[in-house]
Order: sequence, then structure tokens, then C-alpha cells
Amino acid sequence: MKNIIFGVIGNMGPEADTLFQHIVINEEISKGVLKDQDHMGMVVVKNPDIPDRSEAINEGGTDPVPEILASVKLLERNNVQFAVMTCNTAHFFRERVQEQTDVYLVDMLKATTDLIKANNPKAVVGVLCTTGTYNSGIYDTYLKQADIKFFKPDQETQERDVHSAIYGEKTGKKTPSGLDIRAPHGIKSGTLEQNVPLLAEVIQKLKDQGVNTIVLGCTELPLVRNLLENSFTDMSFIDPMEAVAARVVSLYKRAQDKYSENSAKNLGSSLTVHQLDTDDKAVEYIAAKASKAQ
Repeated sequence: MKNIIFGVIGNMGPEADTLFQHIVINEEISKGVLKDQDHMGMVVVKNPDIPDRSEAINEGGTDPVPEILASVKLLERNNVQFAVMTCNTAHFFRERVQEQTDVYLVDMLKATTDLIKANNPKAVVGVLCTTGTYNSGIYDTYLKQADIKFFKPDQETQERDVHSAIYGEKTGKKTPSGLDIRAPHGIKSGTLEQNVPLLAEVIQKLKDQGVNTIVLGCTELPLVRNLLENSFTDMSFIDPMEAVAARVVSLYKRAQDKYSENSAKNLGSSLTVHQLDTDDKAVEYIAAKASKAQ
């Protein structure tokens, strides 16, 4: 097994982390990887016991942090140095998880806003996401910090069109604990084409407000990206999983090079996982962590 090991905290939802692995592979190939042996060392944890993140934020559902942390602890036991949660909404809980592990959790939302800022500083962004992400305001925070102008659907449109497209519409019934029961017709349930008109209506409204860039801020939404792009050929669509995959592949390659160059040494580092505010620091931390585990 390679000395540098990357982790995926998956099953949020089940198809998202599978798609993410394909994105990572394609990113590696685009950077010149040709052989099986040249790809990254990777551990994927699919934990079906992680509670729904949107329900936790919107409706007082079960806190997902303990089960996310259980996935991370499995990564720790396998000497993983850094990882990604393949769920936008889960990033609302990212800091709480990071406080309890020395596995560096690469920030998918930060990678997304950095990509937008680098590619088009004058972008006007519209965010499509779950209502959990919407209500948490996490994308608002990142976009404001990056000084990127953005718009969101109004609350009624968010529930009726966006969240229902992802999860299915409300049935009017509730679970014994008071959570909404939804029809099994959302993208999460594998219903793709039928939900595109709902999302297209929202995108058109955002376009009318001057939006030229759409963030697909739920990891199920890239499953219908091609269909949306066919309807909005002049709109730029950003997949946060692509943004973070590019960062992960870059960090991995640089950390592997640093480790290899210093293989005879113990790469000490005074950095803690809470100080990794640049890629250079992250590379140093990952390589030193790998060196310590040898």
C-alpha cells in the first residue's frame, strides 16, 4: 500500500461517493496517470448509519456527527492522512468532526469558492442545494468570504422545487418522531429526468436575476448535470466534487513527492490539523503524518 493514503467518508448519498471516485480517477488521468500502480492509495468508508444531514438541521433529526466520526475513526485505524466528506450539507458539521480527529478533512465548499474565484472573479452565482444546506447558510458564508455575488431561490421555491427534486415531495405525513415523510420520487431515489423541469424552472429564475454560474450544491445534483447543461448552454455549472477532487489530487501528488524526496528522514512538522489554511501547509502535514506512520 502506498505511504500517502486518502480517505472518502461516503454513503451521503450512496451514489455520490461512487461518482466522486470516478471524478478523482479522471482528474488523475488528466494529470498523466497511466498505470494502475500510479493511482492514489484510497480508503472508502460507506457508513449507512449516518443520519440524514438535512433532517438534523431542518427538523431536529438525529445528530450525524457521531456516525461521521465513526467513519473517520476507521480511516484513522488505516493510517489515512486526509479525507473528504462527499456531502455538501455535511460540511455544516465539518468543524465539529475536525475537532475530534487528526485526519485532515479537505473542505469541499472552500475548494468550490476558490475555483469560482480563480476562473471568473466576476461570476454571479446561484446555489442549488438541499434545504438543510440552504437553512444552514454555509454557502452564504463561503461566498461572502470570497466576495462572490450570489442569489438563492426564495424559501417557497427552495422547498417546492429544489428540495423536492432531490428528496421527493412532502406527502403530508410524518414519522412518529415528527419528521416529514416524502414520496420516493427524488433524485436521491434514482428518479432523474422527471425532476429536471423543477430544477430548470429555478435556474431560469436565477438567470433572470443575472446569475451566470450555478453551483450544484448537493452531491446528487451532478447526476442530472448533463440534462441541465443541454437546457442552459450559456450557463456555467460547478460541481463541488470536481473542485475538491482537483485539490485532493494536487495535495496527494505534492505530499507523495515530498515524502519520497525525504524517505530516509523522519519528516517532523509542528503543524496541527487546525492550522492548515494553505495547501503548502496541508502538504507538509500530510507528508509528515505519513512519515510518522512508517
